[in-house]
Amino acid sequence: MPDIGFSCDGCGQPLEAPPEMAGDTVECPSCGRELVVPGADRDADEAPSSPANACPECGAAMEEEAVLCVQCGFHTGLGRKLDTEIA
Repeated sequence: MPDIGFSCDGCGQPLEAPPEMAGDTVECPSCGRELVVPGADRDADEAPSSPANACPECGAAMEEEAVLCVQCGFHTGLGRKLDTEIA
């Protein structure tokens, strides 16, 4: 199974972790921020079912063609959260 790719919420540093680390807390090697490795919960019996088109970062339902999660700001094309602002 391929590594999980994600980015630091603080500095944007691209990171990777093996699938067995999903849900673990790690420290960004660039800025030191603590992050949770995204991915499936380890105990599937306790995990709520995810919608077919779910945000890979927060699990919120997304429209089929959407690339930006309106809940957390994760951009599926870039593989990281964006800083968003409501004008």
